[in-house]
Amino acid sequence: MENNIKIIEDFFLNNNVSIDINNFILAIINSLILSLIVKYTYKKVSRSLNDKEHFSEIFVPLSIITTLVITVVKFSLALSLGLVGALSIVRFRAAIKEPEELVFLFFIIGIGLANGANQFLVGYLSTFLICFILIARSFYKDKYEIKNLASSTTNILQIQIYNNSVKIENLILLLQKDLKYINLKSISSEKNYNQYNFWFDLEDKNSIKLISQINKITIKNKDIKIQLFSRSGVYE
Repeated sequence: MENNIKIIEDFFLNNNVSIDINNFILAIINSLILSLIVKYTYKKVSRSLNDKEHFSEIFVPLSIITTLVITVVKFSLALSLGLVGALSIVRFRAAIKEPEELVFLFFIIGIGLANGANQFLVGYLSTFLICFILIARSFYKDKYEIKNLASSTTNILQIQIYNNSVKIENLILLLQKDLKYINLKSISSEKNYNQYNFWFDLEDKNSIKLISQINKITIKNKDIKIQLFSRSGVYE
């Protein structure tokens, strides 16, 4: 009876709680390995228009930090409640522009939770299973997607203008000569920076003229950056 009372006191008051260093190091290593696997998978299958390399850089530290937090708080109810209070103070304002990014963030946090709770087998099985599903889904879409007008709208033209150096209307006039159509998808505007994303399709599938025109524009004006994204793979 006294032993049970002692265990309950340790859980609530966090007295004499010792963390197994070997298990903790193993959890960190597992989080590192699994987060790198997810990072590689994300860069291969993601359809995000944002900088995938830059966004995926947070996967490893996020997974390790989650593992650290769970390892510390899982032994104490007091620390768990303290964590809830701390998170209520900290306000996260990360700009998540696409739902896909949020899914991968939860994926990484889940890996950290599993390893922090010493559920290594669950972490590995779930990671490999989810990554396999994502890769298979991406392969299926790329191979069997019908190349029609709907799929051609997966071609994205991204234009970034710094310091208001040129009007977007003038750039569109230069580019649309080689395009079947160009439709505005989204716009992001700040004080000295504007980003435009367009759906487009090429005239007669001739990408050489468009690429040449883009090179001329960017060489002439260093404040303009233009990127092409071809999700359907027709022009890659």
